[in-house]
Amino acid sequence: MNGVSKKISVNSLIEKPMRYNFIIIILILILIFVCETNIVFAGSATLRWNANSESDLAGYRIYYGTSPRTGTNPGTASTNPLPKCNMCGYTNVIDVGKTSTPSSPQYTITNLTSGQTYYFSVMAYDTSGNESAFSSEVSKLISVTADLNFDGYVNSVDFGIMMSFWGSQPTKPLADINQDGYVNSVDFGILMSQWTN
Repeated sequence: MNGVSKKISVNSLIEKPMRYNFIIIILILILIFVCETNIVFAGSATLRWNANSESDLAGYRIYYGTSPRTGTNPGTASTNPLPKCNMCGYTNVIDVGKTSTPSSPQYTITNLTSGQTYYFSVMAYDTSGNESAFSSEVSKLISVTADLNFDGYVNSVDFGIMMSFWGSQPTKPLADINQDGYVNSVDFGILMSQWTN
């Protein structure tokens, strides 16, 4: 054709469809997130307390729930003169033992509902099964954050962290923002909804 040959790059034929595919995938992921309005996100709370120094300490129990405590004596300590209140208004109790750091005990409770305020108290128990009175009560409003590197921004760094765990059961649970066991489109939707510059 008039002695002019036109070279068509194979890369140019591949790059355009791939670029459009990426945009379509992102739009589909955003659409999936917007359409899934019944998603319940889970958060966590880390509790830290002063260690009990008694030699017969066997461990700690954490009492918690979505309502404040209604008493001070969980009821198993027969020597405690306070009126017994069993769970004292709490709906959950976790026996955490002496914890993995006995000199500075702490424990993280997971799968807490986002947007809900939880109330927590800790009590110690001894080798005979006697419980102390509750500690002071603390509360926490559970919120979900996509700031995976805790720098105050949700940005491309957090996106990179998430993508490094995409599709996996993460060894770093913080990449699994909604704590459903997978890093997936739901986590991506949370990250995009909190994106900052």
